[in-house]
Amino acid sequence: MSGFFQDQKQQTGWSGQDPYNEMQQMTAANATVSERMGFVRKVYALFFAGILFSGVGVGVGFSFPSLMIAVIENRWIAFFLLIGAIIGAQAVRLVPVVNLVALFAFTTLIGIFISPLLAIIAVNNPNSIWQAAILTTGIFGGLTTYAFVTKKDFSFLSGMLTVGLIVVILSGILNIFLVSSAFSFGIAVTTLILFSGYVLYDTQQIIHRYPTNEYVAGALDLFLDAFNIFMALLRILNGRRD
Repeated sequence: MSGFFQDQKQQTGWSGQDPYNEMQQMTAANATVSERMGFVRKVYALFFAGILFSGVGVGVGFSFPSLMIAVIENRWIAFFLLIGAIIGAQAVRLVPVVNLVALFAFTTLIGIFISPLLAIIAVNNPNSIWQAAILTTGIFGGLTTYAFVTKKDFSFLSGMLTVGLIVVILSGILNIFLVSSAFSFGIAVTTLILFSGYVLYDTQQIIHRYPTNEYVAGALDLFLDAFNIFMALLRILNGRRD
């Protein structure tokens, strides 16, 4: 999930030869306090803006039932389209203006993608939507705050999170054939735990590994963490209705 950027000043040892390149590669942890705070503000401003755009995407889906039907009937195409959008957003993350367009296009697209599911839940168990939203806010907010204030280093989670992500993906593919509600519930619980760990890890990595011009990539990381927590909670809250 997170990008891994090394401090070029420590690696090369030729600080001062190219001040512009050094500035571009400086991580937030090594920047001045004002630069670091400005970076963090940009990351979280774009993160919240991404959430708003995903809400717009859900609204677009609700407004055009034919679009939701198209998503349902072409789920695999929609899935690979989202994967392509993530890759594209990462690829242009340093291109001014284009990076913002890519980020908001992706978050809008993901809102359209989940609109059929939310439409079904809105009929069968509408309370679970706002319950999942409140729980996501509490979990994400609490873990993010803890990651900022604690002196504990969460970099040790990298390997475990990667393995956990692979297990969740493979389990999801397996459940396509098993169609087991109990297995689906278990995947949802595991996903919730996994991406809660990612919130801790990514929050610290954004500060210690990302250069100060990588705010779009940081916002994308946090958005994906919050999104997966929200979706996992929806599955858990609607587990008995599968």
